[in-house]
Amino acid sequence: MFNRNDTILVGGAGAVFAVTLILYFVLIKPLAPTENTPMGSLTRAPAGEDYPALPRAEILGFASNWNRPEENEEGWNYDIFDPVETVWDEQLREYQPKSYTPPVIPPFGIKLVRLGHPRYPIFLRGDIASPKGEDFRILLLENLDTKETFNANLKKPISELGITPLAFRSEKATAPDGAPVTRKVLRIKDAKLGRELEIDDIKPLEFADQLDIVLVASAGTPEWVFHAVGAKFEFSGATYVVKGVDLQAGTVTVDKTFTPNPRKGPKTFTETLSVEAVATDAKATDAAKPATSSPVSPSLPQGPAQR
Repeated sequence: MFNRNDTILVGGAGAVFAVTLILYFVLIKPLAPTENTPMGSLTRAPAGEDYPALPRAEILGFASNWNRPEENEEGWNYDIFDPVETVWDEQLREYQPKSYTPPVIPPFGIKLVRLGHPRYPIFLRGDIASPKGEDFRILLLENLDTKETFNANLKKPISELGITPLAFRSEKATAPDGAPVTRKVLRIKDAKLGRELEIDDIKPLEFADQLDIVLVASAGTPEWVFHAVGAKFEFSGATYVVKGVDLQAGTVTVDKTFTPNPRKGPKTFTETLSVEAVATDAKATDAAKPATSSPVSPSLPQGPAQR
């Protein structure tokens, strides 16, 4: 026997089912496409831009040439439980795995051969007075670069040196040790420089307002001459930059940038170069240039000359 509640439940379910059938046949079925529905009625005009056609990636053609991940090379093998033991590489100035084999770093590649103010190459070695007067005084001149000596007279050009002696005088001076000395001064005109200069018999003339930095490759060639900090040049796959000059210490600081490991990018190495000492005999020392002096070139700008 059905009780009253069961009758209500069954009746309600039947009513819901009947309403669902009516909605389907009245609202949904007329809108659903059938086999006889034309396709044109189901399409819409495209919106936006067409997606570009891309070629399909072919992996098998070049997968064998893929590089291995860098972290799996040169000892960088690790996992969460086994960290890499690292050590400091002084050459590369960076940390490397303990099992890493460092690359062979080539030598710096250049050396300093001269540093200082440009030196005028003509030196007054001495003089011989003449009873005929100053115009006949014999002047003993030396080319410090070629070690050649010349006898000259006032107001007579010396074609080999490109100079003309103009005037000669003697004056009292004080030596570095405090002793009084007689300084012999010769005023000349240099045709190459287009200016007048004064040289003496005490020390070669230097141009204190100018600077010469002469570098040479370790093999001996080529040679570079610079006149200021910041000079930059390329040699043997590396870039060199003159970063600093210490005239008192006779040193030049140079940066060298190159790529020891192509996967790691360029690195910069810095060295302080000093002039190599050269042995000389006692006679040559008397007229030798100071350790920080260098020959003058005809292209020097016109500036004050000092001693």
